[in-house]
Amino acid sequence: MFYFILVLKLVCIPAFNAEQPIGDVVKRCLRYCDKVVVCDDGSTDLTAIEAEKAGAIVIKHFKNKGKGAALQSLFKYAKELDFDVMVTIDGDAQFLPEEIPKIIKPILDNSSDVVIGYRFDDKTEMPTYRRFGNKFFDKMTKIAADLPFRDTQSGFRAYSKKAIDSITFSTEGFGADSEILIDAAKKNLRISEEKITVIYNTGGKTSTKNPVSHSSDVFGSLIEHIAIRQPLKFLGIPGIIFLVIGIIYSIVVAVIFNDTRYFSIPSTLVALGSTMVGLMMMMMSIVLFAIQRALRK
Repeated sequence: MFYFILVLKLVCIPAFNAEQPIGDVVKRCLRYCDKVVVCDDGSTDLTAIEAEKAGAIVIKHFKNKGKGAALQSLFKYAKELDFDVMVTIDGDAQFLPEEIPKIIKPILDNSSDVVIGYRFDDKTEMPTYRRFGNKFFDKMTKIAADLPFRDTQSGFRAYSKKAIDSITFSTEGFGADSEILIDAAKKNLRISEEKITVIYNTGGKTSTKNPVSHSSDVFGSLIEHIAIRQPLKFLGIPGIIFLVIGIIYSIVVAVIFNDTRYFSIPSTLVALGSTMVGLMMMMMSIVLFAIQRALRK
């Protein structure tokens, strides 16, 4: 006797002002899944209407909250409707829906819980500033959670039912991509990578934020995770260094004044500033370390 196990597959698309490409992306995704759901994150164009016309279920945010907020709504939807596999893909047509079978294969084979579609073999096509930014944030994510992956900022991913049910994150901006991986690693989920194709020249806008705003969003989120994960290392040690600098400059100011009766304002400002920053960082590291210890217990 043969048993057929039905695997319910959901494709989730966070979208903001993606009126032009969204319909085509939805139609192509529907060939490889049971349902497509689009989270329209406060678009001011016809993104929601075009997505519905193409056959997607639409979750509507009435104001723009950020990619992370859209992903939170999509994860919640996947969890409530009890899907077995969830794929996230951007709505700007940079990724190929035709590669969905490739990215969900490790999930279906039960060899992975999270699959990241990585882009970095196409180095000649990726704009230099984006390649540099992605590599920089990959390094920071590795510091935050010791993750050895090549493309932690990719929005094309697949998640198993276990991952859908267990992953939690709170970042509402672009830092959510990193936070999801950090949380998955903390929960010992199996994470792997699959090479995917990416198209940078889609004929339309492929980012809803300028590079500086996007980068500061991700940077702030990662700094928060790094500080919380190892506060004594990343706040306490720099705090001690600043404190030592403040003490040294204080001694220099005192010696100069004693010998020449000259009061150096710049040196005094450096001494006071370094001492204050050092003390604040040390206090923060101690508080965060105590909170971390309490949460572990």
